[in-house]
Amino acid sequence: MHRHDEVNMKLLYCGYNGFGQCPTTRASTLPQLTEFPVTGVKEVSLAWSCMVVLTDSGVRVSGFVGGEPHQLKQLTLPDAQQPQQLSCSQRHVLVTVPSGDCWKFCIKNSSWRRLDHFTRVERELKHEDSGADPIVRVCCGSTFDVALSESGRAFVLPSPIYHPGVRVTQVACGNEHCLLLTETGQVFSWGIGRYEGLCCFSRGQLGHGGLENEQEIARQVDSLAGLHVMLVAAGGWHSSAVTECSDLYTWGWNQSGQLGFCTGKNTVRAKQEQTAGPKKLKTEYTDDVTILSTPLPVIWPLEQEVNVKDVGCGSRHTIALLDDGTVWGCGWNAYGQLGMSPERVPSTWKITRIELPDGNSGVVTGIECGAWSTVVFLA
Repeated sequence: MHRHDEVNMKLLYCGYNGFGQCPTTRASTLPQLTEFPVTGVKEVSLAWSCMVVLTDSGVRVSGFVGGEPHQLKQLTLPDAQQPQQLSCSQRHVLVTVPSGDCWKFCIKNSSWRRLDHFTRVERELKHEDSGADPIVRVCCGSTFDVALSESGRAFVLPSPIYHPGVRVTQVACGNEHCLLLTETGQVFSWGIGRYEGLCCFSRGQLGHGGLENEQEIARQVDSLAGLHVMLVAAGGWHSSAVTECSDLYTWGWNQSGQLGFCTGKNTVRAKQEQTAGPKKLKTEYTDDVTILSTPLPVIWPLEQEVNVKDVGCGSRHTIALLDDGTVWGCGWNAYGQLGMSPERVPSTWKITRIELPDGNSGVVTGIECGAWSTVVFLA
């Protein structure tokens, strides 16, 4: 989640639209980036069934709201407080305000509730600490929410995530894990690395080389220890990081090619099949679920030097923004979340450039991913 304060910011959306997240069309699949009808956009958060937009005029939520699809509603915080930062899941929206409080909006019944004093739960305070520690950022995952306080403490609401005493500056949530980025450029991960449900396979999204869960304490991702990381993103069951040198590292689950390269026993072949109609790009791979349990740099299909400026991760896709303003993606594309026709490209294991629609001039300043969707900020 990144804040954008440029004037006249446009928002382009692609991917799953079954609940009318993008209210300009009733199509359930948007394979081409489509303009969202708001102006003055500062921040966006995407969930499976809705999206929330912070603008100059407040907060708007679109999609499945109050039990109805195709909604576009303006949210008013209690006591007319001004929203500062936000994040959403399909169940609720979390909003921070300048006072340091955090408010929760229930999407089902449109009710507000303040989350009180959770930063004081079971934490070790220094003697000179007054106990006041305002919340400055929130991040919603599929199974838990994470908050970041002004002092750099991270909380899986309402309890703290224990980690070595380095100030955290960014948090990112996946389905069952989260990443913590410190002010010194270190990455810590917390949550589930091995899934033991019906499918009983491991996914490696924590990046520690093994497949153990880390739910007692966040542990540093040692493979990134020699690098200064500037930005992290968490997908459904994969993770990514952008370093000070503008390199992109990915790790975790790679079933649909969301890591940007082939790994393990999984071999992929893309071929053009000549038919009477349009050519279709088909991807063939083994039935083995492939994981990468330690971070590796993404290999780009370009001859010149590549500098990554921003990255976002969906359930099974990854989107990257380069410093030249081009947008690239890889992974699952069943709903057009890569900005390409799913009939032509159902998924891609090679990171591929995403073209902006004709007539959309401007500079791409940021990206954001939902589970099955993608947003591009255009200035």
